[in-house]
Amino acid sequence: MVQRLDLAQRKGCDGVDPDNVDGYDNENGLGLTQADTVDYMKFLAQEARDRGLSIGLKNAGAVISDVISVMHWSVNEQCAQYDECDTYAAFVNAGKPVFHIEYPKGDDVNNERDVTGSKKTDACNFEDSGEFSTLIKNMDLDNWYQDC
Repeated sequence: MVQRLDLAQRKGCDGVDPDNVDGYDNENGLGLTQADTVDYMKFLAQEARDRGLSIGLKNAGAVISDVISVMHWSVNEQCAQYDECDTYAAFVNAGKPVFHIEYPKGDDVNNERDVTGSKKTDACNFEDSGEFSTLIKNMDLDNWYQDC
């Protein structure tokens, strides 16, 4: 991972977004715990900072209170769908942004049509939604997006 951070620095990136750090919450065959994730994120945060990079926490809501002091921002996927946006409001309360993505079209629909009606309302209007930076995306993460 240090080599990847070096690469991000050489490419001129502003920050890094480590993904799938919530291995403790999935069958992983390694016995990963929340404490492992906390240690790993603190290690990555220091390594990123040493390279002049910001770092964000992606999902992994269970460890927010343990790592928020070393994270610069949060990326969350589908907190509106799973009714857990209040968990990520801790970043807003700490003066740090939450970049939020919803996929209301589902897993199998990837097109350039805007989401309307209740699907858009559900994706965009939740408690503290005005404090989040929310986009609607296709699940395949192509270039298409819709602002809330």
